[in-house]
Formats: sequence, structure tokens, C-alpha cells
Amino acid sequence: MGRFTNRIMEPAALVNFSGFLDLFAVSMIMPLILPHARSLGASTTVAGIFGSTYGALQLFSSPVMGKWSDMVGRRVSLIVTLVLTGCGYGIMGLATSIFIMLLARIPGGLFKHSQNISKSYLADITSKEKHSHVFGQFNAASSIGFILGPMVGGHIAEWPGGFAVVGVLACLTFFLNAALMWLFLPSSTPSAHPETSQDTSLKSPKPTTVYSFNIEEMVRSFRAISWSNLWDLFLIKFLGGFSVILFRSSFSLMTQSEFEASPRIIGYLTSYSGAVSTLCGFFVGRLAKYYDNDGKLYFHMVALQVVTLFSLTVSPNLIWIAVLLCPLSIVTSVMRVTATALTIHKGRDQDRGALMGFSQSIMSIARMLAPFVGGIAMEMSPRGPLLIGTCAAALSLILLILRPQGDETLKVKQS
Repeated sequence: MGRFTNRIMEPAALVNFSGFLDLFAVSMIMPLILPHARSLGASTTVAGIFGSTYGALQLFSSPVMGKWSDMVGRRVSLIVTLVLTGCGYGIMGLATSIFIMLLARIPGGLFKHSQNISKSYLADITSKEKHSHVFGQFNAASSIGFILGPMVGGHIAEWPGGFAVVGVLACLTFFLNAALMWLFLPSSTPSAHPETSQDTSLKSPKPTTVYSFNIEEMVRSFRAISWSNLWDLFLIKFLGGFSVILFRSSFSLMTQSEFEASPRIIGYLTSYSGAVSTLCGFFVGRLAKYYDNDGKLYFHMVALQVVTLFSLTVSPNLIWIAVLLCPLSIVTSVMRVTATALTIHKGRDQDRGALMGFSQSIMSIARMLAPFVGGIAMEMSPRGPLLIGTCAAALSLILLILRPQGDETLKVKQS
């Protein structure tokens, strides 16, 4: 019993549990936001602004919050982001007007970076060889929360005043998450940071440290990042992510128009895909260990992504769609982990949070563009988004051939 208790109190296990609570709380309320906004009288355009507002704020706040975590420490920044995000969802749950709901999206857009900060924390406390393993475990734990949350939120939403209950419950879950991290999570020990002086260790969950924060130092550190060493990876990640998001954003309409799939069938396929991704997360570390080269593994996953997306484009029926969703889910899960590991390996230790933030911004752009491009492509053909996604994935594969991301190209450190 004592050994089990010690294991669940390990920093990595605590961060994984934090990721689970994080996405559990978010996924409880996220599917209910737009329907509730419509019930308050919002038009489809105004309802769309909710998503756009969040995405735009994330686009610009991700690098800043990431660098802030580099400067003041992961533990402090994680707790602050959890508390402020929880406040936003609590206000949203209690909102009685569209305007208040829109304002409540601002805290989440600015401060919902707990996932990236958590990954930076894991990178701080583990060796390079274990990064893919710990990231895979974290993604899997978080995905379980994302699977369970909608079911809990959906049931509660059917109660009288259910949306308010879900909003408050999401808020309290974030507060519980922050409290657990405050009580039990020790500070990480990254390499010395020029932006801040802090004496932290993994021995005390409540270090008596004095943090210094300076905007000029933050801007200077952004300029010091080796962009010439990172632009290709960011572009490759954008193209790969864009292709998958394009497919997922048009999946429902494509299967309905091409195969007359019912909402129930689409729901089953979506849950099946999510379950495969979650299960795969537990085995990414073993796969990365077998390859012993994240760049090579990433290349093979991108190549498989191109083949899978093309096969989905020409699929003759729903059975083939279901079969191909399995390799696509595996590819997506592995690529997400290896891209994170490659990004961290190619940058400096003191820039981990900032790099995670910029990486998130890249994906925010993809999330903003993909539905728009997919909508235009759907006007031409139901399979148009798949074809464009295949081309984008193929372009990322070409870039990987021209700019390989093998371990021999990694870790260009600057002192």
C-alpha cells in the first residue's frame, strides 16, 4: 500500500492526474456552450464568435504564458492558470446573457495553457530518452478525461438549470486540481534560466523562492530563440496538424453526404477513434524506445498519415472508413508526442515553455483555418477536405525529406 501511495505521489503521476482533471472539466462544459448560447438568443454568427474569440486569444497568449512559466517556474504558473481558467468557466456557467458568456471566454483564452505547462514540467524532470514515454502517458491520461467529461456533463445538463451546475462543477474541478498541485507537486528543476534566479528542487512542494519577472527579459529571450533551427519543424507540424483537423472538422458532413451515416453512427466512430488514440498513448514510449530516434519515428508516421488520408479519400464505404480510422488515430497520437519531443530537443532548456507556447499558437492557426478551408472544399466535393488534407500531409512529408528531423540535427544549444 505504501509503495502504491508513493507511486501515485510521484511528480509525473501527479501531472498526469492534473491533465486528466483538466480535460475532464473542459470537456464537461465545452459541448454545451454553443447550445446554451443559442438558447440565450445568440445567432449562429455570434455563436461562432465564441470559438473564434478563444482561438484568437490562445494564438497570442500561448508564447507569452509559456515563457512566463520559464521565468517564474512551472508549478506556480500551472496553479495560476488552473485557478483563472476555473474562474472563467464558473462565470460562464452562471451567465444569464450572451455578453457575460463572451466575457467569460476571455480567462480561458488567455490562461488555458495548463496542458503545455504540464508537458514543460515533465520535460524538466525527465531525461531526453524518456520524453516520448512521459508525453504519451500524459496525453493518454488527459484523453481519458476528455472521453468521460462529455458523458457526465451531458447527463447533468438535462437537469433543471443543468448548464449552471456543469459550469460550477467545472470550476470546482479546476480549483481542486490547483489545490492538489499546490499541496503535493514539487517545483521542477530545469537548467539555469538567465531570466530569473530561483532555488527550486523536487524536495519541497512549497519552496520559499523569490521570482523575478521582467517584460524586457521576456522579449529578449524570444529574440534569442534559434528560429533558424526551428522554423522547418513548426511548418511541418502545422501542415500535419492542419491535414488532420481538416479531416475531423468535415468528418460528420462527409460521412452524412457520402454514406448517409446517422448521428449515432458518427458518434460511435468518433468515440472509437478517441479510444484508439487514448490506448495508443500508453504505448508511444515503447515505440519511441524501439526506434531510438524521434525524427525517424516522426518521418514514418507522416508517411503513414499521407497513405491513410489518401485511402480515406477514396474509401468506398463506411466499413473502410472505420478500418482506416484506426491507423489515423495511431498516427495522430504518435505524431503529437514525437513533435513535442522534437520541439523541446531542438530548443534550449530555458525556452521550453516558450517553445511549447509557440507550438500551441501554430496549431491555433491550423484550427482557425481548417474549418474555413474545409467549408469551401465541401462546396466543391464532400471529399474535397480530405483531398486537400492529403496534399498538406504530402507537403509536410516532402519537407521532412528535405529537412530531416533526426537526432543528429537536434539539441542546438545556446548558452
